[in-house]
Amino acid sequence: MKRVQDEKPERSKEVKAWLDEEIDAQQARYDAISAEMEGIQEKRNGWIARFLEIIQTKGYNTNGDLRRAITKDEVPERPDRPDADKVVW
Repeated sequence: MKRVQDEKPERSKEVKAWLDEEIDAQQARYDAISAEMEGIQEKRNGWIARFLEIIQTKGYNTNGDLRRAITKDEVPERPDRPDADKVVW
């Protein structure tokens, strides 16, 4: 059976050039963001630890002034792999 999504129209040279420029620009932005995030990884680890401490001691607001604390059993374990905090697209 023939489907519309199986047939793509040909792209013009101008469109291909524009796509290549956009992809390069996005890759450059991603590389800059990723490098910056890797540069502040120690700060990020501190922020995560502080957040986990707050939700376990003070909790968070569920409705109005009702608060719920998260137990240690509910906190997920940090994955033991280098890309655990990787910046994704």
